[in-house]
Amino acid sequence: MTMPTTVPASTQEAAPDPRRAALANLAINVVAPVALFYGLRAGGVDQWAAVTLGVLPPAAYTAWTVVTRRRVDALALFTIGVLVISVAVSFLTGSPRFVLAKDGWVTGIIGLGLCATLLRTPFYLQMARAMTTGAVRERIEISWARSATFQRAVRLASLIWGVGLIADAVVRVVLAYTLPVDQVPLINGLQYVVVFVVLEVSSLRVVRNSRTRAKVAAEAGLEL
Repeated sequence: MTMPTTVPASTQEAAPDPRRAALANLAINVVAPVALFYGLRAGGVDQWAAVTLGVLPPAAYTAWTVVTRRRVDALALFTIGVLVISVAVSFLTGSPRFVLAKDGWVTGIIGLGLCATLLRTPFYLQMARAMTTGAVRERIEISWARSATFQRAVRLASLIWGVGLIADAVVRVVLAYTLPVDQVPLINGLQYVVVFVVLEVSSLRVVRNSRTRAKVAAEAGLEL
């Protein structure tokens, strides 16, 4: 996510790298499970076992973050809970499709959560704060406090992500129960990439377009 305002490079301070975080998330939650599923299938493992074992990479990563950070946040609890429930139901039903649909249910709940942030602190503003420091963070805070245009743009960008993820969730659940099981992991993985790019570009166009930036700067008393 790119920030709506810029400052000279010499005045910017180091901040978390969103590209590195996105790549790590992609590798752990998309590439690793897909590669594990098809590797197991190539080795003769049946669909149910391959799908169920595919939750190991994200589960292991979540457990690792809990141990290293020595705290359990709401997201970690939510992730662990969904993984446990999906595997348990899979054991009871013997069907891999519930585990495949799990990604859709998780995405949908996250989408609803993002929409709920509009009632208080929009998701897009939270992410902007998390990924910036120093002068860039200060410009964001000033823009949020003084500019109605910036507030509308941030809320719209947050809504784009929330509604987009809900729509993505519906598609995932439908695909999990209609496509051949062996096709679903690959399609789900590709869908993650496409949806992320579409939502990122769409939200950036809302916040970063030249007209919005000019109005925000004028309302907040900032230089472009």
